[in-house]
Amino acid sequence: MLNALSGLWLFLKEEVYPAMDNAALKARFFKKYHGEEIQNCIQCGSCSGSCPLAPTMDYGPRQLFELAREGDMEDVLKANTMWLCVSCYNCMVKCPRDIVITDHMYSLKKMALKEGIQAPNAKLPDLYKSFMVPVERYGKITDISVMNRYALRRPLDVMGNAFLALKLAKRKRLDYKVHPVKNLAGFKRVMKKAREL
Repeated sequence: MLNALSGLWLFLKEEVYPAMDNAALKARFFKKYHGEEIQNCIQCGSCSGSCPLAPTMDYGPRQLFELAREGDMEDVLKANTMWLCVSCYNCMVKCPRDIVITDHMYSLKKMALKEGIQAPNAKLPDLYKSFMVPVERYGKITDISVMNRYALRRPLDVMGNAFLALKLAKRKRLDYKVHPVKNLAGFKRVMKKAREL
């Protein structure tokens, strides 16, 4: 649980680094983000075969790790793979080398945001950033709390869903006010601990 929270927290709290070449990006991933573990990958494909979203990814986890090992970090960080990871942990259960694949996906998300490297028109990083603000503040979200922030980044996307939002509002299916978790202070302590990981 703490790893997942740590992964969610990663997105907003560190400074953006200046542009780097692939070798420097690889060195940073291997040292700062503990990417050296992927050297243990035997390229069996169990992770990609067990991933429910692998067919929609630019690269399956196996391919992504091979690109990282070869030093093609710009391609890695521009891929949608880590953004589509839903943290189901199927890959980790199936991995014969016990690589913490999901944690590496969180690390790559963090790194992509910090390096400012993403595919053109990539929407998921903006959605993640919009998601984190109410989570950090209240311990949970509402559709409105996320979409209002997302609208500032991607107004045309939100406009495309305006009719759906009106239908949901008419049926009283949208919460306009975020109700914080009952033990908000405890939740913030957990988030603080997750940031330290």
